[in-house]
Amino acid sequence: MSDHGLTGGVSVDLPVLTVMVAFSTIALYNVLELNVIIFATFKRRKGLYFWSFIVATWGIVPHTVGFIFKFFDVTSVWWAPLMLVSPGWFAMVSGQSLVLYSRLHLVVRSGERIRWVLYLIIFNAIVVGIPDMILAFLTNRPGAPASIVNAFSIFDKTQVTIYFVQESIISALYIYETVRLLGPGQGIAQNPYRKLLRHLILINILVLVFDATLLGTEYSGNFEIQTTYKPAIYSVKLKIEFSVLNRLVSIVKNKEFASLSNPSHNTNSLPLHDFTNTAHYTTAHNGSMGDSIKDDEQPRVMTTELVSGPTDWNDQAMRGGRIGETRDAEREIRVSESQVQLAAEYQRH
Repeated sequence: MSDHGLTGGVSVDLPVLTVMVAFSTIALYNVLELNVIIFATFKRRKGLYFWSFIVATWGIVPHTVGFIFKFFDVTSVWWAPLMLVSPGWFAMVSGQSLVLYSRLHLVVRSGERIRWVLYLIIFNAIVVGIPDMILAFLTNRPGAPASIVNAFSIFDKTQVTIYFVQESIISALYIYETVRLLGPGQGIAQNPYRKLLRHLILINILVLVFDATLLGTEYSGNFEIQTTYKPAIYSVKLKIEFSVLNRLVSIVKNKEFASLSNPSHNTNSLPLHDFTNTAHYTTAHNGSMGDSIKDDEQPRVMTTELVSGPTDWNDQAMRGGRIGETRDAEREIRVSESQVQLAAEYQRH
């Protein structure tokens, strides 16, 4: 059909049909795998990160199945597929943004910036998401006027663009703040947490690439491809999120973290909450970190790293003229705080 499934079913050749079926199959398979991973990974099933993961994952199924019903005329009730597509789309898209938002506080120290990201997500969900669903119903009803169909076609491209910009802002903010944490870092390149931060940057760049390809399918005019490709991409992005989670958990458990947190290396050690200046913000967003970690398992760091380090190094550097080394040392301290914060946040999973 000339509208590529915008107003009803589709009649496509075999190559396009194969692509549509392949994308739908990938999306549904990834949902099954994600559910297994979610309930096997999360030991404490609560908090924004967990529930946004659940909502985003489960939203993929009705979105995918609804478009299968719509494109292949499985039912003669015109509104039935849309009753699946609309809530599925809303949960999948907004849920994905909340997944990105819920881990943003791990690297962003500005509470104001994080609040504005949340405001952006809520605003777009109401101002962009709801009108798009209404137009979809008006477009697919029998005898819909051409003006409504054209309006939906334009608005659908607009909403895809807006959500692309929204996720780009979140990912770009994450990359920017992570790069600030990393700094030049000549002397600590092998630190496992620095490797983790680099990994997070690459993950966010990959997410931006996926979103760009989705935007390209939307503007190519192939509505049937775009709507089957989207849940596949969103399911892949959720699986990518678990690569971040698994990396964090493995670092918490590996011997590098054990050597960092072992009080025997320094008798002047303190629990994480005694020095981390972002602990109160983490608590406000995801529950008490102290409650999630047993007392005897709370990460500990050497006070000489976080308290006396900058002063001692600064005195030595000024005497020796090595101001550059002082700056590197102070940067390492800031990175160490955020690294341990990252590890502690995900230890509860």
